[in-house]
Amino acid sequence: MDYRNYFEPWMNWETFDEKEKFRGLNGVYAFRLKSNFDRLRGSSSVLYIGMCDQNRKKEDRPSGLWWRLRNYKQNNSGGSARLKDIENEFGSSNVEYSYVVCENPREIEKELLHDYERQHLELPPLNRSK
Repeated sequence: MDYRNYFEPWMNWETFDEKEKFRGLNGVYAFRLKSNFDRLRGSSSVLYIGMCDQNRKKEDRPSGLWWRLRNYKQNNSGGSARLKDIENEFGSSNVEYSYVVCENPREIEKELLHDYERQHLELPPLNRSK
């Protein structure tokens, strides 16, 4: 599975629609810059690959891809803070996101990260802890 061709279409993160609400859908998602940057080997535009795999029957709070992506718009620590640092450095209009609804998001995410690491000898920059 080639991570470079998996996500389509890419959408501008600056215009993420908090009203879109594709609730309850599990899948994988990614963030990227509009331009490539150097990696240990080669270059890539992908900043982060993540997944959402929630059992909605066991959770009494909202779940799914939309809620996971929406959390990145909040002022939280961790991934949200790192993504905000990227937005501040490169401009939020240069950050894009994409998602794919799928049945086995944990397995797909694992395969995509494995492919990224195989191609670049490292994980996407925001897939690492600070």
